[in-house]
Amino acid sequence: MKKQYKIVSLFIVIAILLVACGTNSNQSQQKEQSENHDYKRIVSLIPSNTEILYELGLGDRVVGVSTVDDYPKEVKDKKQFDAMKLNKEALLKAEPDLILAHESQKSTSGKILNSLKESGVKVVYVKDAQSIDEMYKTFRQIGEVTGKNKKAKELVKETKANIKEVKDSIPKNAKAQKVFMEVSSEPEIYTAGKETFFDDMLTQLKVDNSFSNLTGWQKISKEDIIKKNPDILISTMGISKSEYEKIINQRGGFNEINAVKNNNIEAINGDQISRPGPRIDDGLKALRDAIYKQ
Repeated sequence: MKKQYKIVSLFIVIAILLVACGTNSNQSQQKEQSENHDYKRIVSLIPSNTEILYELGLGDRVVGVSTVDDYPKEVKDKKQFDAMKLNKEALLKAEPDLILAHESQKSTSGKILNSLKESGVKVVYVKDAQSIDEMYKTFRQIGEVTGKNKKAKELVKETKANIKEVKDSIPKNAKAQKVFMEVSSEPEIYTAGKETFFDDMLTQLKVDNSFSNLTGWQKISKEDIIKKNPDILISTMGISKSEYEKIINQRGGFNEINAVKNNNIEAINGDQISRPGPRIDDGLKALRDAIYKQ
């Protein structure tokens, strides 16, 4: 549970920092990708990038991951680094020749990462994916940097086919529903607005995001949720359905929400749908099942 909250916190901090970073990083990213090398010692500083590396057949070259990495299980044996508090000496000790950082880390750890560049370590900032289409771009970006272009293209093709299969399984006569996604609970409740990965997944599944009027990852109140009156409540916090039901039942006024009246309270694995990586088709299936009870 503690680890899940660390993941949620990292997720929210990254989203806030990306707003500050802006979107003027395309040229520098292209420049960083202009050379392909056969990297032997890779450090990945965000779980989605780690999962992509393993899917591209580069797991044996990964020598370090973030403290919130937990998939595949082999990463538990890798050296871990706190992505929010990078330590240059610790990173150098791992002797990496490539570090895959997240776009947001230009703000949080730019000085350290630039210093590592000066020490001869290749540092590549992987773009933040706010939609499934943007996720495919990260597959290609990592494939290009590591010389695994062909495998990256195959991964994109396979993932697209799997996602199409999920979308095609949605009931044709399904009625429009409003869905509330809870990514963090009391004392501060957070949800996903538009221009987020969660919002795009809901769109793919032909339902409405209750908070699509907001942008990014936003803190909201219990009163806000009651006013929106969602048809389905979904937790991505790493807790069970019964635990989430207990939280909901303790909130005054929630018994008037359609989702509560109709017993549409669900909990799914947040890692599967919050990480824009190779397991996203499984995450989309889980979200589909929670919405359509398949």
